[in-house]
Amino acid sequence: MGSVGIAILIAALLYLGLLLLVGYVATRPPRSPLFLSPAALGVPMEDVTFTNSEGQTLGGWWVPAESPKAVAVLLHGYVMNRSENASVAAELCRWGISCLLFDFRACGKSDGTRTTIGWEERKDVFAAVELARQRHPDLPILLIGSSMGAAAAAFALGERDDLATCAILDSSYSSLVGATLGWWRWLGGRLLEVLLAPVAVVAIPIAGFNPFRADVARSLARANCPVLLIHGTRDDLVRPEHAKRNLALGGPRVRLEWMEGVGHSEARWAEPERFYERIRDFLSDVGGLEVGG
Repeated sequence: MGSVGIAILIAALLYLGLLLLVGYVATRPPRSPLFLSPAALGVPMEDVTFTNSEGQTLGGWWVPAESPKAVAVLLHGYVMNRSENASVAAELCRWGISCLLFDFRACGKSDGTRTTIGWEERKDVFAAVELARQRHPDLPILLIGSSMGAAAAAFALGERDDLATCAILDSSYSSLVGATLGWWRWLGGRLLEVLLAPVAVVAIPIAGFNPFRADVARSLARANCPVLLIHGTRDDLVRPEHAKRNLALGGPRVRLEWMEGVGHSEARWAEPERFYERIRDFLSDVGGLEVGG
């Protein structure tokens, strides 16, 4: 092999190493610390732990409402933890909805070292719903997810048709592979998108799952309950095309509410009145739950 061939081989090996490294880091991101709790926002709260089907212990908070009308299981996003949903839990508690918010595997205070960005996390959703049902077996179960948590909820709904009464999915991607391309583009433009596109294939052994199976739209098509999609029109991380695909393929039970001028999972912070109004209207329409002010 000549010097040119050796140089090409070295470059190829370095490129392969880069792809593997990116796949490793993406599925084993640093844990973010807990930064806010429902108790800090003036509502009651207790620490809880429960176990998923793989034996991992998940940490969370139970927020009990007085004379609850329903139970909401709140699901956080990628590189986040249960604190992301603290303000949502506080608001829902005041509406008379008890809440369970918890850390997915490999996040916050929960066991695990690898995230699958929603796919295997559906098993954590199953375990959380089981705990919610143990607390209030006769009440409606609501799934409310943000970004990765929204995708995990969709995957869970597509697998178990009796899982929840309804679901609210904020800023969900549509297909994980399509979303990763968008993330690379968001981080470094078209060049980085092209450069890192093979990660989805090359890093499968490191990731421990097949990202091509992680299709939110297809899972929503199998869901057996009403689903509200909330998506910002200025979401540059998970672009609005994802919401459009979820709506188009998700079936007649899925509806979409646009949040004008809002970015990724920002509605609860940037436009809380509009965000909670959409949720109140949805719960009243599909579940007969008259909540909120």
